[in-house]
Amino acid sequence: MNVDCIGKRIAELRREKGVKQDELAKYVGVTAQAVSKWENGGVPDTELLPRIADFFSIPTDSLFGREVGEYFTVEDAILRDISSRDPEEQIARVFELCWIMEQSMYGMIFSGPQRFREEAELHEENDQVYSKMLRDSGYTEMGLFNRMQYFLLVPDSPDKDKALFDGIDYPALFKLLGEKDFFDTLVMLYRRESTNSFTAKLLVKELGLSPERAGEIVAKLHEMNLLGKTVAEIDDEQIEIYLFCPRPAFISMLIFAREMIDVPNNFYVSYEGRKKPYLK
Repeated sequence: MNVDCIGKRIAELRREKGVKQDELAKYVGVTAQAVSKWENGGVPDTELLPRIADFFSIPTDSLFGREVGEYFTVEDAILRDISSRDPEEQIARVFELCWIMEQSMYGMIFSGPQRFREEAELHEENDQVYSKMLRDSGYTEMGLFNRMQYFLLVPDSPDKDKALFDGIDYPALFKLLGEKDFFDTLVMLYRRESTNSFTAKLLVKELGLSPERAGEIVAKLHEMNLLGKTVAEIDDEQIEIYLFCPRPAFISMLIFAREMIDVPNNFYVSYEGRKKPYLK
């Protein structure tokens, strides 16, 4: 193994990944000056090599210039990359990888993670930028930056009627959501800590509803299994206490409902090659 080539290899990998020396330094736990020293002929301490390899999602042998064999797959690289990061960093990294996968379906990579972050900073806070890939085999929709980031991948289903409509009463749900008091209650609850229990009086206090209307709404939410309920006896009076059970599906619904109202028109990349109906 050629130890002297490690610094040169690190510099090559860092440029390919599009990251700065201080980003690698922070991940490995050294100073940016140490990374600079490596790239100018120095050699990292042996115990740092696995951490450096994990950052670049490569086997340690690759730092020495050895060819990557069949024992190291793309899946291995992704597993090592994500699992080696702090939990708070994992979501951001997964999103960057989703963007790379989205670009790969166009046959090229337009920007690496560092370039992606730099481009996001160039846009106004509410200047939403999108990407989409519409094929007969399925479709993707992606909110890149800045208002909302998300990635949706939907492979084509052989039986959409059964998957989407079997036993589901959409009009009943939409009717409830169309009631402003009900919708405002949901939004208010999603803004609270889910561990905080409450009574129907919270809706009276926060939304100005009548006690009767507040009771109707919490009853509906309980029927939909969005609220847990227990009964406590206080001063010889039975009090219904509720615990909110938030589901991310509501936030996802708001994301795509907004797209139906505020139709996306600012796309980083867009491919519309789908000919099949979406519901068939």
